[in-house]
Amino acid sequence: MPSVKRRPEPGQPEPRTSATRVVAVPRRWLVTLGALVVLPWLVVAALYVAARGGADDAAPAVAGATEAVPHGPWGRLSKTPIVISPPLELVSTDSEPASGPRWALPGVSAEEFEAFLKSSGVAPADARAVRATARAEPRIAGVVAFPDPGFVARLTPDVRASLYEVLARSPLNEAQAHAYRFGGSTVENWFSGSLIAQTTRALVEPVVYRMNGYLYVADLDLIRSQVADEDELRRLTKTLLRQSTVLVQLTVHDRAEVPGLVDYWGRGGRRTDLRPLLESIAGGGPDRAIDIAHLLPSFAREHLYRYPKISAADFDKPVIANCLWTSLNFFAAEPDDRFLDVNLALGALKSEYFVVENGFQLGDIMAFLDEEGDIFHVVVYLADDLVLTKNGTSPMAPWIILPLDEVKNYYSTRSRDMRLIVHRRNDL
Repeated sequence: MPSVKRRPEPGQPEPRTSATRVVAVPRRWLVTLGALVVLPWLVVAALYVAARGGADDAAPAVAGATEAVPHGPWGRLSKTPIVISPPLELVSTDSEPASGPRWALPGVSAEEFEAFLKSSGVAPADARAVRATARAEPRIAGVVAFPDPGFVARLTPDVRASLYEVLARSPLNEAQAHAYRFGGSTVENWFSGSLIAQTTRALVEPVVYRMNGYLYVADLDLIRSQVADEDELRRLTKTLLRQSTVLVQLTVHDRAEVPGLVDYWGRGGRRTDLRPLLESIAGGGPDRAIDIAHLLPSFAREHLYRYPKISAADFDKPVIANCLWTSLNFFAAEPDDRFLDVNLALGALKSEYFVVENGFQLGDIMAFLDEEGDIFHVVVYLADDLVLTKNGTSPMAPWIILPLDEVKNYYSTRSRDMRLIVHRRNDL
């Protein structure tokens, strides 16, 4: 899991997005620790030294038009796209730049490597030149190549995407596997309103590529040496760490809707607490609305749209806040850090939850499984297609709300045929 130098926990890429299936029983409950515990503690320490406070003061900026969410037991919702990025004082540029491009292809021969380059759109002469840099690597039963930076810099977006979606399947290719990514269709969506200079933006745009509804940058090392000012590099990193999310509002037309809304949003023993607020909204006149953050359990309310605060105490923990810890603490009055232990967290998910196939409710945990049956990400169901997610263990990964399909696209590089298993707490 990258720090500010690499985008948090993207997983290993895949070239195409396929439909996700919801199944009743997982094939395995074991999870590879690398899928959830990939943040170098050295980076955490750097972040801690660089910025001790202000971790929750990043104000979302409105980025798109509001649209209605289909009506359901959750009520009448609308969502407004926004973009958030970490506070500048949290952003570090201390990571060591790579010595140069390095591509590893496990299980591939030199001949197959050259054929892969050509099939991805690389010109035959360039493919031969890159192959000439390749050497056999017995430990991966494949090859490792060291392409010329000039060749990498002039790749077209389509060729870059074709190459990198395959390279990113292996965690050995850190730049591609942990690329910065942003949910949007144009570079303007990503960089508009940022504080970087136009000259810096001109350096970055040629290395942007697109896959499955996301824009990617994997070649920051090609740019770092051309940005001499450390503050400008920090502003660029902050910009690359932007994430798209949504603000969600609930509109209450009249008091007759209140009982149903109390029942839906008050799960986890909070119905009595929420009723006065919802009655007040309903009594305020037609079309009175409230942000659903006010309807969520205290844990979610206190974390939403914010970034983790790192303290010295975190250095004694196995990891910092991740998606499992987030999901299992959704209804908790106080977070239980035992869930930072992946095996313990999975054990709780297996013993304290049961599997549901439809009729999802607030707080259900949706687990993403890869082809091997390993869980590589989990989210909390909120309403309709909206989920609470923390995409990675990095301090640069905020807690956000996203449509489920966007989370699938974010992790499309992790699995070529992901499945979902939805869990509900036994005592709710």
